[in-house]
Amino acid sequence: MKYIVYIDRLFLLQAVQTLALLLLTGTFLNWRAPSVGSSALRLVLGSGAEALFFCAVFLLPGIGSLPKRLLLTAGSLVGLLLIFRIRLPGLLLRAAILYCAAGFLLAGAVYAVPEQIRERAAAVSALMLAAASGAALFWKRERKKREQTVVTAELIEGNVRIVTDALIDSGNTLYDPIGGKPVSVVERGVLEGRIDLERPERFRLIPYHTLGSRGLMQAIEIEKLKVKRDGQEILLEHTLLALYNGEVTRNGSYRLILHPALLQDGCRHRRGRHRKSRFHAKALRKWRSVRTAGSYQRTAGAVLSQNEMPPDAAKE
Repeated sequence: MKYIVYIDRLFLLQAVQTLALLLLTGTFLNWRAPSVGSSALRLVLGSGAEALFFCAVFLLPGIGSLPKRLLLTAGSLVGLLLIFRIRLPGLLLRAAILYCAAGFLLAGAVYAVPEQIRERAAAVSALMLAAASGAALFWKRERKKREQTVVTAELIEGNVRIVTDALIDSGNTLYDPIGGKPVSVVERGVLEGRIDLERPERFRLIPYHTLGSRGLMQAIEIEKLKVKRDGQEILLEHTLLALYNGEVTRNGSYRLILHPALLQDGCRHRRGRHRKSRFHAKALRKWRSVRTAGSYQRTAGAVLSQNEMPPDAAKE
């Protein structure tokens, strides 16, 4: 029996279905791109590339079904690596499992609709994308409600103990470019005069960028951070705090913005200090020159944007 396959329709259907799977996988992974636009662009381009690879494998002559399935599986893994920028084997395994789970969920949603709709491939693909979009929006909204919580935080450095209110905000995506540790944001006034902020061994610079603005923020590493939440105490050691010259909120209800990754199990009770590098010495000189010029002031919205190494710092 012969079938007529329109390769353009096959590509479009595969791209839409892959986009739905990647959207759910990224949501389950809690994946965050620098902006909504860049996130959508990476997902669309990734789904298009995977659909193109699927069509190429589909048209390969003289190859059995098993080699084709292995090629498609390898292509999907490579797609997950590149789209979500996965670097750890464990995270890749988790992404692959979530990718398969997303497929099972969408298949179950499709089988819940009437058979007349399931017989139309275009309707199935559209339904999968709509279901994935709805599930992603619901998941992100519920997660944001859980993460944006005001808690009590205690900063401990030697004999100094500072208690302040803190916001657990999913919008804070700052990371140290040297060690990859999450970075929280605190008002400079909370620590100034009580903790030495200029000691070289505790000095860090955290690059960030937002729409129309980018720069470097001074950060320090404190010995301990104790977070009290839901009647429990979470002790974090060697936590990085970026210093903000101003108020992080207008009403003053909190003065510290915690990185949500700090409260995940993988980041609790983590010991050890970052390795030193030449970047710190050069960044120290750069920060002092920036501070002298009076351009160190930044907005709170810029502080909470996804960090990225500025081009001039990367050249150094």
